[in-house]
Amino acid sequence: MKKTLVIAGLAVLSTSAFASKARMEALGQGSYSYYLSDSRSVFLNPASLNDMKNYIVTEWGTGLTAAGAVQADTATTPRAEGGFFREMGSFAYGLYLGNNGPARTYTSSATFLDHQNAMDLMLAGDMGMKWGARLHYANSKNEGTFDTKNSALGLGLGLSHGDMEAYTNITLSDKSEGAKVAGDVWKRKPGFQVGGSYKWSGMTFFADYNSTNEEVTAATGSDLTNVLGIGANSIAAGTTVTHKTSDITVGAARVHEVNPGARIMTDAKLVLGSDEIAGSLLTAKNGKVKTTTLPVTIGMEADATSWLTLRGNVHQNVILGSTKSIAGKSSTIANSTTVDAGATLNFGKLKMDGSIGTTGASRDNTDVAGTKKGVLATDNLLTRVGVTYMF
Repeated sequence: MKKTLVIAGLAVLSTSAFASKARMEALGQGSYSYYLSDSRSVFLNPASLNDMKNYIVTEWGTGLTAAGAVQADTATTPRAEGGFFREMGSFAYGLYLGNNGPARTYTSSATFLDHQNAMDLMLAGDMGMKWGARLHYANSKNEGTFDTKNSALGLGLGLSHGDMEAYTNITLSDKSEGAKVAGDVWKRKPGFQVGGSYKWSGMTFFADYNSTNEEVTAATGSDLTNVLGIGANSIAAGTTVTHKTSDITVGAARVHEVNPGARIMTDAKLVLGSDEIAGSLLTAKNGKVKTTTLPVTIGMEADATSWLTLRGNVHQNVILGSTKSIAGKSSTIANSTTVDAGATLNFGKLKMDGSIGTTGASRDNTDVAGTKKGVLATDNLLTRVGVTYMF
C-alpha cells in the first residue's frame, strides 16, 4: 500500500513540476504561474531551481516569421527555445536559450534590430533559505549602409523559505540603434517586476507589480511610421516618444487534490493596468489608458492513464472588466470567457506537453482561421509542444 502511494505521488510530482508553456496555458496561467509549481517558475523566481533540477526542456517552434522578423511568442505561433538545469552538490545551475523577455510594442515597419539569440544563466542554492539568481543577456549587430544593433541585459533574484517567497526581475538595459537611419534609437529604460506569495491554510496569496518604460527617438529627417503599433501614427523627425506600462496584480489561489491523480486549481486576481504614451506623434494619441479586471480561473488536471495526463481551464472576468480611454470614457471589455485544454504524454523520464484544440486551420488545411475552434482536431492534435527529459 505504501509503495503504491509513493508511486502515485511521484507521478503527480513528475507531471506537474516538470512541464512547459503548454501546461501553463492549458491551466490559464500564461507563461508562468504565481502559485503553481512548474519548470517555468524559474523565470518568475529563480529560487525555484532548487526544487526542479536535472532536466532538459525544449519548446518547439520557430525563431523567425515568414518575413524574417523575430517570432513573437504566442500559443498559435510559438517561438523555439529551451535549456538544461542540473544540480551540483548543494547548488543548481542552468543555461536557457531563446527567452527574449517582454514583448516590444513596435511593429516590423520600424526596422529596429529586435532582441534575439538571448541567453539566460541561472544559479541557485539552499542555505536554510533557498535563493536563486538569473542573468539575461543578448547582443546582435548587422552591418550595412548603416549599422543596426541591439544589446540587452537583465537580472532576476529570488528567495524562498517555508511558505513564503519573494522575487524581483529587472531589465537593466535593452537598446536598439538604427532603423531608417543610423540615428534612430529604441531603448527600454530600467524597469522591474517585484512580487511574492504566501501559503496559508491551503490558500496561496500573491501580489505582483510590473512596469516597463520604452523610449523611441527618430533622427532628424526620419519619421518612424507605426513604431508603437498604433495605426498610422508616426514619431516626428528629431523628437522622442515614451511608452510606459504598469500592472498591479493581487490575488488568491487554491490547489485541491481530489485524489493522488487529480487536481483542481482555482484562482482570482485583481489586475490594475496602465498604458501611457507621451511625446511628439504626428497624429495625437498621447495619454493614458487604464484597465481594471478581475479574472477568475477554474482549472483541472488529471492522470487519465499512466502515460496520459489531461488538463483544462475556463477563464473569465467577473464583476470587473473595463477599459478607460484617453478621453476618460469607460467601456466593458468584450466577452472575456476562454477555455483551454492540454495533455502530457508520459514516457518514463521523457514527457511531451501540448495544447489541444488551439489550431485555427480549416478542415482542408487551407489555414482559414477559426473553422476548427472548439473541435478536437485529431489531424493536428497537439500544438505548443514542449518536451522535457529528466535525468
